[in-house]
Amino acid sequence: MRKQSVLSAAIAVSLVLGTSVVYAYDENFKDYDVYNVNVTADGAKDQYGNTITEQSYYRTGGDVKVITREEIEKRHYRDVTEAIKRVPGVTFQNPGYRGGEYGYQFYNNGVSINGDSRVVILVDGRRVDNAASGRVGNSSKRGTKSTGVNLDEVTTIDAIDKIEVIKGPGASQYGSDATGGVINIITRRGKGGFNSSIDVSTGSWHKHNYNLTMQGSAGKDGNTGYFITATRSMSQDTKYKDGDTGEVVTLGGSKWREQGINARIDHRFNKKQELQFSVNFKAGHDGYPISTPSMKYWNQNDWRRIIANATVGQFDENYKLIQDASYVTPKNPNGYAPTLYGNTKNPGYHNLYALDGRYGSYSQFRNTDLDLKYTFDRQGQLESFVRLYHLNHHYEGRDKYAWYRYGSNADARAAYATAFPNGTTAEAFNAWVDANLAPFPGGDQNTLRQWIADTGGMAGTPTSWYNEIKNGIELQWGRQLDKHDIIANIDYSKSKLHTKSIGNTGSINESDVKRDTLYAYIQDKIYIGNNVEITPAIRYVRYGSFESTGSGQSQGRGDTHAITPSLHGQFKFNKKTSAYAGWTKIMRPLKRGDYTSVDGIFNTPLDDEKGDAYTFGVRHVFGKNNNTAVAVHYDYTRMKNAVATLPIFDTASGDFKNTAVNAKEDKKSFNITVDHQLNKHITMSASYSHMKDKWMSKGGWVLDPDWGYRNSDDINVAINSLRPQNHYSLNISYDNNRLYSGLLLNWYTGNSTYAFTHRQFLIVDWNLNYEVTKDVTAYVVVNNLLNKAYETSYSTYNGRGSAAMPARSFMVGVKYKF
Repeated sequence: MRKQSVLSAAIAVSLVLGTSVVYAYDENFKDYDVYNVNVTADGAKDQYGNTITEQSYYRTGGDVKVITREEIEKRHYRDVTEAIKRVPGVTFQNPGYRGGEYGYQFYNNGVSINGDSRVVILVDGRRVDNAASGRVGNSSKRGTKSTGVNLDEVTTIDAIDKIEVIKGPGASQYGSDATGGVINIITRRGKGGFNSSIDVSTGSWHKHNYNLTMQGSAGKDGNTGYFITATRSMSQDTKYKDGDTGEVVTLGGSKWREQGINARIDHRFNKKQELQFSVNFKAGHDGYPISTPSMKYWNQNDWRRIIANATVGQFDENYKLIQDASYVTPKNPNGYAPTLYGNTKNPGYHNLYALDGRYGSYSQFRNTDLDLKYTFDRQGQLESFVRLYHLNHHYEGRDKYAWYRYGSNADARAAYATAFPNGTTAEAFNAWVDANLAPFPGGDQNTLRQWIADTGGMAGTPTSWYNEIKNGIELQWGRQLDKHDIIANIDYSKSKLHTKSIGNTGSINESDVKRDTLYAYIQDKIYIGNNVEITPAIRYVRYGSFESTGSGQSQGRGDTHAITPSLHGQFKFNKKTSAYAGWTKIMRPLKRGDYTSVDGIFNTPLDDEKGDAYTFGVRHVFGKNNNTAVAVHYDYTRMKNAVATLPIFDTASGDFKNTAVNAKEDKKSFNITVDHQLNKHITMSASYSHMKDKWMSKGGWVLDPDWGYRNSDDINVAINSLRPQNHYSLNISYDNNRLYSGLLLNWYTGNSTYAFTHRQFLIVDWNLNYEVTKDVTAYVVVNNLLNKAYETSYSTYNGRGSAAMPARSFMVGVKYKF
């Protein structure tokens, strides 16, 4: 395999370097400027049917969707997640509320493309992720291959001009780890004369949005553009619909408040040289509800059971503490049976998390990104530039209430045993629970605090701060040599994570983790006649070893590097039909959270993730007026060292242990999209997506049958149950001068009822705009119009329905331009 990689790299180098000698630059090459397409225009396409943006010169073909500024404004998206959820093949792991616990993927917004969570997030072509980040911890039983970026915290939607979603390995130029694809956020730049706008909206759950935007250009020739936007949004507690009972419930502790300021200045010296400077600031103070309680168990009888099993220990039918000699330890001399954690062992277990939100736990962030880019040469859309960037992301969180008191505190257990020496009777214990749990359901923070005091609870768990800093420099050189577009890019960055926590006793723990990265990339887009493009490329990546100081662990085994070649091409059969294909070598390095200092029961080091990704697609335009376009996309990824954390049987201990392993993974996905212009007022887009994983053992390990997927002992059935099997989408727009309406239907089917509360769910979003005058537009937006109960993610530990999405909500607003 290594010989094949070296050979592929040598071929690509020969193609790239050889062309620079044979061909000379032709100033009059007429078709260079993306075939004379205005790349800044919304919805612009090249001759192969690709949607083109100002940063499309990086890629050749592929399955690409672009969310334009026009769509963002007409649909009134308020964050990136809302904007791209209509893109076929894009799915979200979303807990249903703002905020999230640092270090735990399940409690943060995650995104996957065609079933692959190895997705790279960019802003204006620059990577946002931090190589030393601890945002994604090691709690996931499927490994932690996420981007480590919360999409809705990257920037404000009002600062975005376009969102470019590139699926599959066609995005490999942005990183050998971009297996799933890339989400590239292109920011707005000022142009034309001075203009500004105010956008104000209000709606369900006392949710309010305020936005002020100013933009324009200055200078004799308008060669200095400026853009500034300030945004503030807030909401009281979100409501959700319980999937089992159908009740609409308020999620306590889910209120949030966020704000952001974005500024960008572009100064054009001449046609080839330009200076760009941008500042992106976004901050928020969000709730900390952790999960949505299950109303099925939100009653006094189940509270008795849940609290007894989770905080004290296992009881018999008479509520007497179970004692067993096999449980005797120095910290548990009486041999009390252990407490029952997790939904499988203690149904409704995650209802205890409701205490977190009600007691005022919080999660907050503050992100400041600075970007300075000097373009020193430009040929058409080929840029040669140098960029300096500084990213400073600060997170703070505090889980103010530790409900698992007795289960983790031997002294508390002893105190309880003294109070109830015989384990008490069922009636006595129930009376005690009823008296002390009176605030639930219902109640306020004061009664909750009193309850904590009365029951000896431990309030005030550690406050933690996480500061991610990334500094980097990027250099790109682009040159057209006859019918060859050559781009060489190198990006070097230094990443750091500083962690600080203050415990209940006042003790302070601090640590630093650092990691350097180097990305180098060179490609040659070769134009063969007017109907064929072939793009060989080579990427070199080097990840430095983790360096750690303080109380943290290094979690690294030296540096790692790789050369990953790729080959992409597209072909135009005729005016209506084109096709594309691509292959890329994958290398994703081990990151924090992929493993701990101990590698589990096998005691062998993990390897970096490596594999191959392939993509194929065909487009065809139908109709006399070319008013119907059909695109079919298929990709196949084969990983030989995919990382996953799985419960594997340990013969030494005779038990199952969560263990990080390298396994084989085959991932396949299929998308079909149909775009149709019904008439001059109505456009429609329909799509279908399907994806499937197949994991294979490299070492013959045996999985825990009580892992939580009891519908099958087959790991592949289990893993594919974590998401809907099929996704259908229908997007309809009606535009008649002053009146615009949009309707989006997302239908998910094939859900496993072990992971979801329903086998299928249909989510409908609708909006209506009316232009009152040329400067005033009134609008209404309704999300989850049918008020469906649904979830987009599942946790074995928390159980089914613990991440319910928001119920029906509406917003009404007005936008005034001046």
